[in-house]
Amino acid sequence: MVSVVVFRVRGVPIRVGWSWLVIVALVYWSLATVLFPTSYEGLATWEYLVMAGVATVLLFASLLVHELCHTLQSIREGVHVKDITLFLFGGVSQADDPIPGPGAEFRIVAAGPLASAALMVVFGAAAVSAQGAGAPDPWVGVLAYLARINGLLLAFNLVPALPLDGGRLLHALLWWRSGDGERATIRAAGVGRTFAILLIGSGMALLLVGDTVGGVWLAAIGWFLYQAVRQEVMSARATQAWTGLHVRDLMTAPPITLPPDMTIADLAEHLDALADHSAYPVVAGDRYLGTLLLSHAGAVPEARRSFVRVVEVMTPAASLPVLHPDDEVVDAARAITASVTTRGVDMPHSSVVLGGPTGEEPVGVLSTADLERAIAAAPLRREHVGEERDRRYLRG
Repeated sequence: MVSVVVFRVRGVPIRVGWSWLVIVALVYWSLATVLFPTSYEGLATWEYLVMAGVATVLLFASLLVHELCHTLQSIREGVHVKDITLFLFGGVSQADDPIPGPGAEFRIVAAGPLASAALMVVFGAAAVSAQGAGAPDPWVGVLAYLARINGLLLAFNLVPALPLDGGRLLHALLWWRSGDGERATIRAAGVGRTFAILLIGSGMALLLVGDTVGGVWLAAIGWFLYQAVRQEVMSARATQAWTGLHVRDLMTAPPITLPPDMTIADLAEHLDALADHSAYPVVAGDRYLGTLLLSHAGAVPEARRSFVRVVEVMTPAASLPVLHPDDEVVDAARAITASVTTRGVDMPHSSVVLGGPTGEEPVGVLSTADLERAIAAAPLRREHVGEERDRRYLRG
């Protein structure tokens, strides 16, 4: 999802995407046209609009506080958070480091619901005080709404279904009991998937009986959760497939390289003789200089291709992640993904592997296609390992 950084907290970028803006608009519309006019009749239209605006801002401020508490606890546990992307129930934190264990995960996850509980109490106390002091209905209405919505979000987030906080607490418990974080994710995701389907079905049922607002909300929330669970499972299965593998096990070797002085015209002439890749390492002698994307070469005007060399349009090595044969595939995949995510999709979806006598010679290339093949082959690999184990047992 395309997102932009709106501000930073302790160096952590806070991002929002277009879908978040849609949710903000939906919340504002629901409050201004349905909830507040129904709950506080007789006010002027502009008062409902102002109430909705203040409540919407403070609602998403509450969600941000919830997510920041997760982030601050992550930092205390030694997990560096790369950024936060806001969505309906708070946000998604992208971490550079894996969570060290189930205890740390439990503490990180619990920090968010504790923040929501504190906000519920604060807003509730403020609403009671305002009402007791004879404050106008708009003031009382906004404060009471914020107390209720933080309470509802707390209760909803504690449902034991990924990717909600309750699902992550369940994941921490399963991880603690089994010792396998990825297997725990797949088990916890089953609960999340069931819950998401129930929400979608309930939303459709409400739509059929005429409750448009409630139906749209439940169906949208269920669809969001279903997609999030799917991503969780895919990530867990990928990690399972890559665990125990090293870059040398998956890389394509030897790499097909280009000399830096080759012109784009020469490249086009010999393209059919090259393997079907979208990027090629540029090498001078045994020294890796960078990677040429075919899309960059194709962007050179045809009239200039006889004069422009590949070294002039390649992406320099200093801007790309570099791997080594003994690197673990889990770490290598994280490096490739981070490069594409942070620097844009117009980057090589592969990394050059350096090795040889000097440790600086290009000996292979690891691409996202190699990583995907490892995921697809994982069930076959596990079956093969199981058969080998059975044969050794029978021979013994």
